[in-house]
Amino acid sequence: MSFKRKFSDHHSPDSDEDEPSLGKQVLPVAKLPHNFSGEPTDGMQYLFMVRRDARLLPRVTRSANPYEIQEEVETVAVETTYRSGSHPALPSEAWRETFLRHFRNFRKIPPAGPSRKVVPEKKERDLWWAFLNGRPASEWNPPKQPKKSKQKQRYASGDDRYGGSMRGFEKEHETVLSYDSMEQTYSMSTQEEGWHTTAEGVELASTSAVDFAGSLPTPNGTPAPSEFGEGPSNHDRSEEAVNAATSALIPPEPTPSLMQRIDHRYALHLLMYFTYWINLQLEHPNSQHEISETHARWMFVLLSRVEDYISADEMSLLRNLARACIRWIGESKRLQDVEATTESPAPAPSRMDERSCWMVITAVVGIWGQKDLWMDAEAVLAKLQL
Repeated sequence: MSFKRKFSDHHSPDSDEDEPSLGKQVLPVAKLPHNFSGEPTDGMQYLFMVRRDARLLPRVTRSANPYEIQEEVETVAVETTYRSGSHPALPSEAWRETFLRHFRNFRKIPPAGPSRKVVPEKKERDLWWAFLNGRPASEWNPPKQPKKSKQKQRYASGDDRYGGSMRGFEKEHETVLSYDSMEQTYSMSTQEEGWHTTAEGVELASTSAVDFAGSLPTPNGTPAPSEFGEGPSNHDRSEEAVNAATSALIPPEPTPSLMQRIDHRYALHLLMYFTYWINLQLEHPNSQHEISETHARWMFVLLSRVEDYISADEMSLLRNLARACIRWIGESKRLQDVEATTESPAPAPSRMDERSCWMVITAVVGIWGQKDLWMDAEAVLAKLQL
């Protein structure tokens, strides 16, 4: 039949059934051996050679991306710039690698067991500053003031009405205590009262109470009678007391028992406080927010509590901390130049030094991949040479 004959003719061995094509072949193709390598003499031989070479090519090809090659070259160039450390004041590459290796191992240390150490609330920035500077617990952890019920007040007024206030008649429940025993009693009540639990599960003390022990007179603090002559004024005594108390303060260290209460979010919140205090000290050098080496150790340990993968907002907090430390290094070098030319007083020995700042910066750069901060540090150091 005609349809069968046409179908058999189309799929005859003489046709190019192995050659994929979109339409029917209309041009004649020469029949030559596959190893033919001579010059084509006509169009049929040329088409044979074209189709033979086309079968040897892959069906899918991919051209090289010129932008991909250029991007790799730029990345290598930038990393080489960071590694080179053109400014001599920047830490060496060997020091950075050693520090990051030790810091990563330090981050793997598990926290200690639960403890009843008390730390201020996460959002109490001023109380944290008092805590970090070794202020007494009555300032950053005041006890909760007990509330008297109306019933007790009524009974107390009745006692006074029936001879409780008469001289020579002592109440049965009254006892005569010395000043020292009274202070010890109040200090014991300070430790037992005022505990509550925050949303993070941390046992903290309330901050709405009054320091009873500080308001009681003591034998050493009782003012002398006027008949013995006038001593120093109250203002002078208060200044001397404040100076003596400040010099005797011992700031707390970031011990494992304290850090066990601090998680990822808590650590970031406290690091935000340190950024604020560093910038405040840089803007107002005579302020009381002096950043010490103890504060640097707190920043170092708090960074170990931050997770490896953080959000963009959390990364911004760490970058602000690193930039604040870069500014601190620049200001410290400027003060050193001023001291070399003038007879200005040297900074306090407990002031945070450049080495501690470099540790904080290297941790942020190495752990969270913020290598562009080295360019900021180099720019700040370059300005000092102009």
